[in-house]
Amino acid sequence: MTSLDLAVLAVYVLFIIGAAWCFRRMASDSSQYINGGGSMQWWMAGATAFMTQFSAWTFTGAAGKAYTDGFAVLMLFWGNALGFFIASRFFAARYRKLRVETSMQVIALRFGRPTERLFTWLQLPLSTLSAAVWLNGLAYIISAMTGLDMLPVLLATGVVITFIASSGGAWTVSATNVIQLVLILAITLVTGGYALYIGGGPSGIVDQFPVDFWLGREMNLPGILALWMAVILMQQTVSTNNAITCYRFLVTRNEREAQKAALLAGVLFVIGPVMWFIPPWVAAAKGVDLAAYYPQLGDGATNAAYLFFVEQMMPAGTLGLTMAAMLAATIAPMSAALNRNAGIFIRNVYQRRRHSEHQLMRVGRLFTLFNGLIATLVAWWMSQQTELNFFDLVLMISSMLLLPMSIPALLAVVVRRTPDWAGWGTVAVGGLVSAVMYLGFDPSHLPTWLGGGSLSVREAGDLKFAATVLAHLLVTGGFFFATGLLYRPLGDPRRRRQLRMMFTNMYRALQPVETAGVDPLQARQLGALLITLGALLLPLVWLADGPQGLWLHAAIALTVAGVGQMLRVLAGAHPTVEDEPPPGR
Repeated sequence: MTSLDLAVLAVYVLFIIGAAWCFRRMASDSSQYINGGGSMQWWMAGATAFMTQFSAWTFTGAAGKAYTDGFAVLMLFWGNALGFFIASRFFAARYRKLRVETSMQVIALRFGRPTERLFTWLQLPLSTLSAAVWLNGLAYIISAMTGLDMLPVLLATGVVITFIASSGGAWTVSATNVIQLVLILAITLVTGGYALYIGGGPSGIVDQFPVDFWLGREMNLPGILALWMAVILMQQTVSTNNAITCYRFLVTRNEREAQKAALLAGVLFVIGPVMWFIPPWVAAAKGVDLAAYYPQLGDGATNAAYLFFVEQMMPAGTLGLTMAAMLAATIAPMSAALNRNAGIFIRNVYQRRRHSEHQLMRVGRLFTLFNGLIATLVAWWMSQQTELNFFDLVLMISSMLLLPMSIPALLAVVVRRTPDWAGWGTVAVGGLVSAVMYLGFDPSHLPTWLGGGSLSVREAGDLKFAATVLAHLLVTGGFFFATGLLYRPLGDPRRRRQLRMMFTNMYRALQPVETAGVDPLQARQLGALLITLGALLLPLVWLADGPQGLWLHAAIALTVAGVGQMLRVLAGAHPTVEDEPPPGR
């Protein structure tokens, strides 16, 4: 990286810290801190829903997958699109109408306190572990590209992300997510469009790709790939619609805005990933040997496929912008995870009637700082353990626990007549299914009735993944439905009232008194920040080498500033009469 790239990255870090500082005072109580008081507009919630579904791994590991295997990687992200479209039609409004603030409150309403405690004490460490993996991956690639030592990079990024999450809770997280979404889209749309031009259009990329673009390497059985794609779509649909991840819909003003937020995220996941992966596809089509360019990355050289295109084929300063985009892609999910964990801790673990709002706010910020510290320390420890592949380890642990948790969390709002113990019982059965599939299923050799023969490493891995997910859908999901055979009306009158109220609320529209008014300050302030960011990008236009660099940087800067101006125009001067906040809000 050049000094210009480093300067661009440093300016962006300072800018995003300043943006978080501007929104810190909007969290005036614990409800505002946890989920924005349920008063965020759909475009802000949709930006967060989109940004929290990917990380810097998208531009490293996933880009490496695109470089080697072509089209298949899109299914990971189009599965998110399918999930959000289904959420827009069915789940988003249901979750918002439950009138809760955290995902664990949904679990408590549906399955009672014992299952809520189980989910809470599984979710908190798993999400912290995931945050550590995101942070470690980001610090690794920044360190490799800049030549800076890993430890200060990791500590600096950890401090920045924790500050954003703790300063204003859901408001600073969501506001910075909007800014980072606009920046990522501006950079990747311009870069992807230019890569498509260099690659000779879609047909040029497909024709010149070193292996079959649609199948990828080591894939001799298209049926396995088709099965893997179908299963990925199903898994991502479960992932985006279960109660554990419903927090993204709880921040909106009402159920209609929750639906619009989900629809926005779905549309972005259709378009964005295609533009993200055109640069690595072009690098592969041009026959680039990434190992020769990035020997310091060793076996992970393919992870630099996106960065190669930016570094070698885009004008000076774009690499710094891309690193800023990768930072943004990690700030979003990690800060959201810290904020979500703080909300769960406040509402589902700590809060008692005697606690004041001041105490709840203080505990929320302290827990966020503690959680961020733990995630950063775990990421630092991971960086020292070079002999272990922690990414694969965490994926294995997450798949063994998160999918068994996601299935009952999804069915919780679909199936009513199951006993309370169906929640924790399904998690236990799902854990057993995961262990059996991970330890006891070896797809390296096809059975005789499938034609026999050995599978490639990729075919075996894809088949094992597909079989594991299908086993969960059939066995774990089947167990949940089977518990309905043992259903009996609840004996506890309080639990009966809770469950009846939950399903009543799910179908009862939010009333005007329950809906926050439209606050034009959200759009106006974000618009001003985006215009400022666009202005900060203008020096890259002046420093560009030749007309090509000038137009590319101008397109990025004008896109960012243009969206900012659009938000300011849409904000208007005052809320409309029908949108004024009701008394007491």
